[in-house]
Amino acid sequence: MAAEYPTAKEWYKANRQELKKYRGEWIAYTNHGVISHDSDYLKMKEGISPDTPKLSYVLCRIFESEFGTAVRFPGFHCN
Repeated sequence: MAAEYPTAKEWYKANRQELKKYRGEWIAYTNHGVISHDSDYLKMKEGISPDTPKLSYVLCRIFESEFGTAVRFPGFHCN
């Protein structure tokens, strides 16, 4: 996740699967990567360096259910 992308949105799209480790947390990220994370929104905000320009990062909640795993049941078929 060390690569730099032109925008934070492009970083997110390229690194979405890496965000599994932040399930249940708030994150702040830039085009460089995650700059702060915590399950408590205020603690996550406090973790953002004061010299980080406000328009350079995105805040996002990574929900527990976002990275579900498909389950297969032998003998069961959907039509």
